[in-house]
Formats: sequence, structure tokens, C-alpha cells
Amino acid sequence: MIREQYLGQLWELLSPVPEPLRREWMYDYEEHFRMAAEHGRSEVEAANELGDPRLIAKELMLNYRVDQASNKSGSITLVSRAVLAAVSLGFFNLVFVLGPYVALLGVLVAIWATAIAVGLSSVMAIYEGAYGGGITLLQGTFLSMVLIALGMLIGAGAHWLTRAFAKMTLSYLKFNSRVIRVKKG
Repeated sequence: MIREQYLGQLWELLSPVPEPLRREWMYDYEEHFRMAAEHGRSEVEAANELGDPRLIAKELMLNYRVDQASNKSGSITLVSRAVLAAVSLGFFNLVFVLGPYVALLGVLVAIWATAIAVGLSSVMAIYEGAYGGGITLLQGTFLSMVLIALGMLIGAGAHWLTRAFAKMTLSYLKFNSRVIRVKKG
């Protein structure tokens, strides 16, 4: 009964993973119970050797999320899921992964907002040139082109920073996952 409970709980905890991959992972744990029985060990001993299924699921989910984000060119959404999977492994990750991630993500959002605001301010330059008295239409048009170019330049820089941030975060999560495995083993 212990074997079925253990494997059932692990199967449920890994539900976000596609079924073929989940079956592959579950085969390894089923094999562990089978080998334990062949060597005369009880199901309780086999379960104790494996450890808490919740911790196993969290570690497998972290590796899955990191691999998924790595394969999809570092999408911020997938990187965020990987960060949340890492945070679920404990307080250390909450402080040393989530805190810096949220802070740097805030900086990236501010840079993107600046790029958009600068680009949109070109509309106000055209409006001022056409209907205001501060600058001429020609000056407004020139200022508008400069603002659009500056917005695009900031946007290109923000895009590069976003990709670099995603790659850096994934590298750190891979390192973090190796450290957790070494510390546990």
C-alpha cells in the first residue's frame, strides 16, 4: 500500500508535466520499489530511501521549468515559472532567488515603460508643432522623429537586457539546482 500511495502522490504532484515525460520519470521510481523488493527490503524502507515525494516533485519541477525556459529562448514567462519552482524549494531560495529576480524585473519593466513613453511623446511634439505656439511644425516633426528614434533605441536596449536577464537567471537556477542536489546527496 505504501508504494501505491507514494507513487500516486508523486504522480499528482507532477501533474503540470506532460504525461509522456511524467511516465518516464515515474518509471525510475517504480523501478526503485521493484529493486528494493528483489533485495528483500520493505516498501517503507524503499520510500524512506527516496525521501519525501513533495521534495522530489519540487526538484523535478525546477529542472523541468529550467529546461523548458532554456529550450524556448529564455521567455520571461517561462523563466518566471522556473524562479517560482526554485522558490518552492525553501527559504534560502526565497531570499536569494526571488528577491533579486523581482528587483531586476522591476528595473526591466521601468526601462520598457521609458522606451514606450519616449516613443509616444513624439505625438505630443507633433501636436505642439501643429496647434501649440511653442515650436513650429517643422521643429515638432524633427523633435518627433528624434523621440521615436530614441524610443526605438531604448526599446532595442531593453530587449537585449531582457534576453540577457533571462539567460543569466536560467544559468543561476541551473547552478542553484546543482548545489541543492550536491547538498542533499
